Amino acid sequence: MDVYKTEEEQVEAMKTWWKENGNSIIAGVVIGITAIFGWRAYDSHMVVQSEQASVLYEQMIVAARKDDDENTLVYANRIINDYKSSTYAVFASLMLAKTAAEAGELEQAETHLRWVLQNNSQAEFEHIARLRLARVLIASEKLELATETLNVNEPGDFVARYDELRGDIYVKQGKSDEAVKAYEKSLANTKGSGDAQSVLQMKLDDLGRS
Repeated sequence: MDVYKTEEEQVEAMKTWWKENGNSIIAGVVIGITAIFGWRAYDSHMVVQSEQASVLYEQMIVAARKDDDENTLVYANRIINDYKSSTYAVFASLMLAKTAAEAGELEQAETHLRWVLQNNSQAEFEHIARLRLARVLIASEKLELATETLNVNEPGDFVARYDELRGDIYVKQGKSDEAVKAYEKSLANTKGSGDAQSVLQMKLDDLGRS
C-alpha cells in the first residue's frame, strides 16, 4: 500500500513538510552561500595581502643590497607590523636579525630571532632561527641559554649544524673532549658541503685532533 494514496495527499504532505522545515533549509542555503562567498573574499584578501607584502620585501632587499640600513629597517618593520602572519614577515625579521648581528647589536638580533620562533609555524624556518639565535647567544656569552636553544627533539636535516654549535659552546666552556665529540658527530653528518667540512676540520685541528 502506498504511503500516500493520492496525488492530493502527497501535495498536502509536501506543503506540511515545507512549512515545518522550509525556514531551516533556506537558512542553511543562505549560510552555505555566505560561507562560499566569504571564503572567496577571504582568499582574495589574502592574495592582495601577499602581493603587497611581496612588493615591500623586494624594496627591503634592494635597500639591503645598497647597504641602506635606514630604509631596510623601514620596509622590514612595515612588513612585520602590517603583514605579521605572512612568510615575508619571517624573512624580514631574519634580515633585521642579520643586520643587527653584523652591527654588533646582539640584543636586538636576539629579539628579532625570538620573534620568528614565536610567530612562525614552518619547521625549516624554526631551525634556521633557532640556530642563528644560538650563535647570537654564544657571542653574547649566554652559554646556558644557547644550550637550551639547541635542545630540540627532531633536528632533521640540520642535525650537523646543531652538533657544530654544541661543539662551539663546549669550546667556550673549556670542555675540549666534549667539543671534539660534537664536532666529529657534526662532521660525520655533514654532506655535500666541502666548505662546511673544512671548517669543522679546522675546529678539530685547533683542538689537536686530526
